[in-house]
Amino acid sequence: MRGEIRVGRMADASPINLPVLIATGRKKGPTVWLQACVHGEEYGGAAAIINFMQNVDVNELSGTIIAVPVANPPSFNFRSRVSYIDGQNLNRLFPGSMGGSYSFQLAAVLRTEIGKADYIIDLHSGGIGAEVPFYVIYKDDGSEVVQRSKELAKQVGCSTIWRAKERDGLGATVTAEALRLGVPAVTIECGGGTFTDQNLQDYLTSIDGFMKAVGILPGPAPRQKEYTIVSDGTFIHNREGGMFVPACKVGTIVSKGQLLGRMINMFGETTEEIRSPHDNAFIAALRCNYYPTHAGEIVGEAVPIETHEAA
Repeated sequence: MRGEIRVGRMADASPINLPVLIATGRKKGPTVWLQACVHGEEYGGAAAIINFMQNVDVNELSGTIIAVPVANPPSFNFRSRVSYIDGQNLNRLFPGSMGGSYSFQLAAVLRTEIGKADYIIDLHSGGIGAEVPFYVIYKDDGSEVVQRSKELAKQVGCSTIWRAKERDGLGATVTAEALRLGVPAVTIECGGGTFTDQNLQDYLTSIDGFMKAVGILPGPAPRQKEYTIVSDGTFIHNREGGMFVPACKVGTIVSKGQLLGRMINMFGETTEEIRSPHDNAFIAALRCNYYPTHAGEIVGEAVPIETHEAA
């Protein structure tokens, strides 16, 4: 089944709608809200949702999947992280406000919809200008729902889990709002730049594992022998504009001061070296190779390892 949720109108009165795909099983079960493209340039999640919903067998389902490939149309249409209507980052605005600018209004509508679900899985990537490895985030705000979110994070097919704390400044994300509504939620991060077959497979693995973990799909969800828990991440900003040249790969563990990449000017000269601010840190994101970068943009993300946990 398919439909739309109206979330606004353009200046010419044409509607702004969220495309919705719904799969309802033969048996009763939970409702999962599956979404992508809160950041419109992170289009890999939309591709994964479309692929998954085209191939799901409703005869196997126990419950309902509500899938939204594009949660932020004004951002998606311009392949941008922020909305072209008001320049806002939707994933920093929850719970939103119907009295605010467009993105605040969109956040308020989404909040109402996700509050109807039993579980939420939110798909992200590095976007057009960056790459991220395959990992999962759960929000730790100290609520009773956190343990369920963490348990789900361990069943999406990856071994690195980011425990995002309230002080990390992520309190206005869609998954943080889900926890405030009492809904367990996880964020999947995967790929960016060029969308690869491996990125698609990783997304599908995570969606399939999540659906099995909550009981919508039959069978055991994947579990790893050990999990690396990271937290207290740091965005890394450059001081010199130019082109970014990576010196390591995303997903690697680096020491403090280790070279992550270089900024070069149009003569090919190195104008700045970008180094890790942390020891024993997981590289959660890097700018794409030779990506044009203004001074003060985010060129990487380093997240210290907190602990290792057995399954």
